[in-house]
Amino acid sequence: MNNRIRQSYEGAAAATGLQLDEAGGVVYGNRGGYEMILYPANANYPYMLTIEVSVQRQAGPLTKDEAKSLRRAAKPIARAAQNGRVVRVQLKNQANPRKFAENVAAAVTALETFLHEQGFFNVCRACGKPGPAVSCIVSGAPMHLCEDCYRQIEQNKTLEQAHKEQKKDNVAAGAVGAFAGSLAGVVCIILLSRLGYVAALSGVIMAVCALKGYELLGGKLTKKGIVISIAVMVVMTYLGDRADWAIVAMSSLGLDFFNAFRLIPDFLSEGMIDAGSYWGNLALLYVFVLLGAVPTVMNAVRAKRAENLTFRLGSGAVTR
Repeated sequence: MNNRIRQSYEGAAAATGLQLDEAGGVVYGNRGGYEMILYPANANYPYMLTIEVSVQRQAGPLTKDEAKSLRRAAKPIARAAQNGRVVRVQLKNQANPRKFAENVAAAVTALETFLHEQGFFNVCRACGKPGPAVSCIVSGAPMHLCEDCYRQIEQNKTLEQAHKEQKKDNVAAGAVGAFAGSLAGVVCIILLSRLGYVAALSGVIMAVCALKGYELLGGKLTKKGIVISIAVMVVMTYLGDRADWAIVAMSSLGLDFFNAFRLIPDFLSEGMIDAGSYWGNLALLYVFVLLGAVPTVMNAVRAKRAENLTFRLGSGAVTR
C-alpha cells in the first residue's frame, strides 16, 4: 500500500470511527453495533471500495427494492446486494481522493442506519451463529466469523500450508503443462492474425493457460514454475508467429505446412518474405504479448500470495 492510498484509508477510518489494517489493506471495525470491513474488490481500483457485513434478519434476505432504497440513501453507493449471510455495498470509484473520506463516511452511515431500520443483526458468515464476529482475512478474502469457525479455519490453514511446503513441484511435468497451455496462445495468435489483428488478448490467453498448465501437471505454481512458464511463452510466441507466416506461404506457394514452416528462414534470406515486415510483426507481437502477459503473471503471483494469508485483523499475526 503506497503512502497516498494509506493516507486516504486512514482518513476514511477516522471519518467513520473505524481503523485501518495495513497488512490486510482494509478498513474495519464496529459501527453502531455492526462489524464492517471496507476493502477494494479490485486492487487496481483502490478508491472503489466495497463495504461488507455478515448479517441476517427474521424477515429474510435483502430485497431488490430495499437494495434500491439503500443505493438512493447515499450518492457514493453504486449498488447493494445480499449473498447468503453477506450484505455487500459497492461504492462508486472516488475520482477525487480529497472527498474520499467524506464519501465513504456517508455510505457507512447510510448502511448503518438501514441495517438498524430493517432489523438486521450480526452473524457468523460460515455457520450463521448470531453475535460478535471476528473480522479477519481468510485466504486473502475479508470476512466475519465467529470465534469457533475462525479457530477451525486457522488450524486447517496451518495444516494445509505444512502439506504444501512438503509437496515438491514436478518441474518436467510442469514444463509440459506450460507448453500444452501455451498452445492455446499460439492458436489465438494465428486466428487473430487471420482476422488482421495483433492483440494483447493472445498474451493474456497464453499466460493464463501456460501458468495453469504448469500448476496442473507440476503440482503447484512456484517461482521456478513462473520463470519456466515465461520462457515457454517467449519461445511459443516466436513459433506461433512463424507458423502464421507458414500458413501464408502455404496458400501462396502451394506447399504443405511443415515444409513452409521449415523454409521460412530461406524465404527471408531470398527476399520472398520482406524482412522488415517479418521482424516488425514479431516485435509488435512480443510487445502485445508482454502487455497481456505481465499483468496476468503479476495477478497470478498476487493471488498465490493472497491465498496463503489468514489472520485476525488488528492482530499483526499472519498465517501463511
